[in-house]
Amino acid sequence: MGLFGSDDDAATRRRLDRLEAMLAAIIDHLGIDFDAERAGLEAIPEEVIGLARSGRQIEAIKVLRQQRGIGLAEAKELVDRIPRG
Repeated sequence: MGLFGSDDDAATRRRLDRLEAMLAAIIDHLGIDFDAERAGLEAIPEEVIGLARSGRQIEAIKVLRQQRGIGLAEAKELVDRIPRG
């Protein structure tokens, strides 16, 4: 059994993570003005958004976990949704 329940779940999660990363890269490359409110990022503290956008994802995850008291996986998922740039 894998981290997400089964090995199939873990493989699906890895594929989803790769797709999300590719989508973020496309958005950045095309210079699309990403609507954070529509993406549900309005509830993420500005400090965390600033860290993630400057390429400091690990620090952003740590700060978000401390501020929200959430787990690593949830914090990483939220930080991964923040567009880079």
